[in-house]
Order: sequence, then C-alpha cells, then structure tokens
Amino acid sequence: MTSFFTILLLVVAAIAANIIFAIYPKIPLAFYEIIAGVLLSLVPLFNDFHLEPEVFMLVIIAPLMFNDGQNTDTHGLRKNIKSTLSLAIVLALATIIVGGLLTHTFWQALPLSLCFALAAIVTPTDAVAVSSITSGIEMPENVMGALENESLFNDASGIVAMDLALTAFTTGEFSLSKGFEHFCVVFFGGIAVGLILGWLIVMIRVLFQRKTLDTIAVILPFSLLTPFIVYMTAEHFGFSGILAVVAAGIVHGIQGKQLRLTSTQTQVVTKTTWETVTNLLNGFVFVLLGASIPSVWNDLSTDEVHNLPTLLLTAFGLFLLMALMRFLWCMFNLVSLSSQETRIKDSVIMALSGVHGTITLSMAFSLPLVVAGKAFPFRTAIILIAGIIILLSMIVPTLVLPILLPNKQAPYSADEFNDQLVKMVNYAIDQLRNVNDKSGALPGVIEVLNSQKNQYRKNADSKLVHQLLVQTEDVEHATVADMIDKGEVKPQIGWQYNRAIMFQSQFAFLSPFGTIKMWVKMIGFRLFPKAARKHYQKTMKVSQETKAKWLKEHGETKQYNEYQKRFLDRNADDITPAEKQKRKEQLAQLNDTDNETTAKPKLLPAVKQKKRPAPRNNR
Repeated sequence: MTSFFTILLLVVAAIAANIIFAIYPKIPLAFYEIIAGVLLSLVPLFNDFHLEPEVFMLVIIAPLMFNDGQNTDTHGLRKNIKSTLSLAIVLALATIIVGGLLTHTFWQALPLSLCFALAAIVTPTDAVAVSSITSGIEMPENVMGALENESLFNDASGIVAMDLALTAFTTGEFSLSKGFEHFCVVFFGGIAVGLILGWLIVMIRVLFQRKTLDTIAVILPFSLLTPFIVYMTAEHFGFSGILAVVAAGIVHGIQGKQLRLTSTQTQVVTKTTWETVTNLLNGFVFVLLGASIPSVWNDLSTDEVHNLPTLLLTAFGLFLLMALMRFLWCMFNLVSLSSQETRIKDSVIMALSGVHGTITLSMAFSLPLVVAGKAFPFRTAIILIAGIIILLSMIVPTLVLPILLPNKQAPYSADEFNDQLVKMVNYAIDQLRNVNDKSGALPGVIEVLNSQKNQYRKNADSKLVHQLLVQTEDVEHATVADMIDKGEVKPQIGWQYNRAIMFQSQFAFLSPFGTIKMWVKMIGFRLFPKAARKHYQKTMKVSQETKAKWLKEHGETKQYNEYQKRFLDRNADDITPAEKQKRKEQLAQLNDTDNETTAKPKLLPAVKQKKRPAPRNNR
C-alpha cells in the first residue's frame, strides 16, 4: 500500500502542477513540478525520501529515452551524425576531464577520482527539460535538433565515465587502455543490443499484423513493455541499457512504414497512450527532484555544512565551465550549425541550453551508500552540487533566452485554419454528391463531414458571456419582483424561480471553490429559513431600488410613485414602529406628489385655449 500511495501522490502532484501551468503559463512547467515536489516532501510518507536509482532508471528513464528514440528525425540524425557524436562523446569526455580538474582545484579535500565522477554526473543534458523551459519562445531548428540528438547519446557517456571513476576510487587503480576498452564495449555494445532487439520486436509486430493479431489489447501492452525488456537485457550483459533503448526506439522510428499497416484505431490509441505516459513520467522526474531536496539538505554532515561556500563555488564553477566549453565547441566549428551569419548567437543559445535533468539526478542518487564496509564519503555533498547545477541550468536559460529569442508565433491563426477546414469539407461533400451510391450510406457520411465544420470553431469569450448572463439574471429578478408586487405570482414561487436561474448562471462559470461556497450557502438557507428570508428581502430590495432609480431618472414620475407605494406597503408587519412611522411620512409625501401631478394637467388645457385664438386674429 505504501508504494501505491507514493505513486498516487506523485500523480496528484504532477497533475496539480499542470493545472497551475495551464492557468499561469509564464513560468515553465518544470518549476511548478519542483515546487510541487518540495510541498510533497512535507507529507509524512515522503519524510527522509531517497530515490532508488535502479528503479528510477528502469521505470522512468528507459521509457522516456525509448520514446525519444522512436520520435527522432532519423534523416536529420544521419545528416548530422558527426556533430552528434562530437557533442555526445568528444565534448562530454573533454568536459569530464576539465571539469574534474577544476573541481579538484576548488575542492581539494575531494579525491581526484570522485572529482571526475562528479563531472561525469553533471555532464549529460536533457532535451525534455530544454523543451519545458522554451515552450513559449522560438528556438532555432538547427540548435534544437542538435540538442535533441546530443541528449540521446551523451547520457551513456556520462554513465560509463562515472562507473570508471567509481571503480578507480574503490580499487585505487585505473588503466587508461582498459578504461577506453570498457567504454567502447559498454557504449557500442548497448547500441548493438538495442538495434538487434529493436529489429526483432518490429518483426514480431509485423507478424502480428499478418496474423490479424494487431488489436489494441495486444499491441499496446507489447509496445509499453518494449523499453523495459530492452533495458534489462542490455544491463544483464553489461552493456548500456540507456543506449540500447535509444537504439531500439530509433529502429521503431525507421521501421514505422512497416508498422503503418496496423489498424488506425490501434495507432491512435498507442500514440495517445505514449504521449500521456511520457508527459506523466517527465512530471515525475521534477516532482522527485523537488521531493528529494529537503532530505539531501538534512543529510548534510556538520563538516559539509561548514564547507557550504566551497560547495556553492564548485557548483557555480562547473556550471560556467560547461557553458563556456559548449560555446567554444560551437565557435570552433566542431558542431555543424547551418547558418554562419548567426553562429555567435547560436553558440550562445547552445551554451545556455545545456540543461541538466533526469539522467544527472538519477546518476547522483546512484552513488553507493557503502564502500568497503564504510559510508561512502562526500555522497550527500555531491548530490547537493548536482541538484544546484540542475537548478542553475534551468533558471539561467529561463531568464536569458526570452531576451535573445522572439516569442513563439503560430504559422496560421485559428480563423485561417477554420476557413481552410470548411473549404476542405465542402469540397469533399461536393465530390461525394457526384458518387452513384446505392447503399444509402452517403447521407450519413455527408452528415458526419458537416459536423466537422464546427469541430474547431473558436469559443466565445467566457467573461463576456458571463457578463451577459449576469445582466439577464438582473432583468429576470426585477421582472419577478414586479410580478410579486402586482400579485401575479406568489412570493414562494418567485423565490424558487430566482434560485433556479441563479444556479444556472452561476454554476456554469464559478471556480471549484466558488461552487463549493455556493452549495454551502444554499444548504445554509435550507437549515436557517429566517436567514434565507432576510437574504431574499435584501436581494428584492436592491432590485426594487434599482428599478425605482431607473423610473425616476427617465421621468416616469407616476409609475415611480406607484412602485414606491407598493414597496413601502410590503412586509409592514416585520418592521419596527420607528420604521413604520418613517414609511408613513414617505407615503404622505408620495400622495402629495400625486396630487400635484394630477392638478397640473387641468391647467394646461385652459392655457392652451387662451393662446390658440391669437393666431386667428392676426390672420
């Protein structure tokens, strides 16, 4: 049950972050998810929360990397394979070596092998995190493509380099030739296993198609299990599971033409399911990052707390070093950027877009707890530095990139899309009407096509609609009050009608909190009739005063006086003696006004009769 509630809370936190992001999208979604994770750490279930790296890599990273692989632009990858390998392998290894030496300069107490391990942990980039923080700006296509291709392979570079550094730390021995040999075996072995298993799985799916077994119940679970099978197989033989699932995903993307024979319904359900799963898993990553921050801070030893300035200096130094090396790598043409005119700008964007996320987090928590029967030294400090670098790599581009790049603009407006959609549907309907159909299915198809015309119509502004409903509600209240005054409707019926229209107009636009508040209010009126009566009288009084004011401003004196008399006569038994006396005085004033208005019209005809003969005499 503990695991179930843990997953449930992670899902709730990820969904809550997405809801807030939909309401206020100016802040990147990843920051909302990190904040949700920090708040989640306050729940007792997440006290002293520690991430299990093996489970994290298998359950979260493997499906994410597989989906990235099958959605990769294989044509662009083949075209820019040299730049991709330059970034993912050569730059990654160079950054690890220089970063390890720089770390040892800042933090001499840390063994050199662990300095290289720290540099290997913070080297891998995360294209998903880049997409999250750049969702509202227009990223250059060549830069974004290079970042996506780099993130597919530099994860394995960082993992293998970290393993070599940890081996050197635990054994005290390191051989450059053996290390290079181990790197090549793990790296290229993982790719080979992924290519072979990916091809076999595609062939099995093609066989399912030929045997008409490509149903949702078969294909969907088969597709979801693929990254787990590939990852565990590669890890079992000592190869890189990450590279294996990436290679298997790329094979699925290349062999997509053979898989298109799958039924349309199965393809749509599979694609939608993968989108939902990857969005949820991406949310889990940053929620887990936020949930682990308090526990990492609490695990810091006294010496590490005293050395906090050194840790911060190391984190900032590594972050600046990685940005500088990425910039120089692009400026020296070690990465193929299509435009020479914007090379400096593209190099700056590439340097700032080296965002770290999922792999860096999992590698940091994969550090062993015990080595040779003793607690692993500096483990919490290394995790803290990795977390600071992750946050820096997300905050800096969030602040700087919007200054360098324009806001994202849609290539067409919603109205233009709707116009083209209507033209397309009308053309299809015209073509169908020329078909000689004897089955009787043609009218039904045309009806379905006509229904698609309004499928993407632009919705009206909900605020304006709400204002119109409020104005309509006021008119209805005033009309019902007038009918009650004239005795045409009983007060109880009028009150019930007013309550019904209030429900219809308010509940359609109220927020969830406002809806709860309205329900509490209605239940309170049921339980306390006197309070309900006072509220009703207050509402009626406001609407009557509004109508009386309108009559007076428009010169309807007689109707205004009659309306005021009915208002003063109403509920005379429920008021105090002083209020009764005040009402009598107001009624007397209204009666005097009525006498004056009835007397003045009698003089008008006489005056007019005296003035009429004058023109006749002049004639």
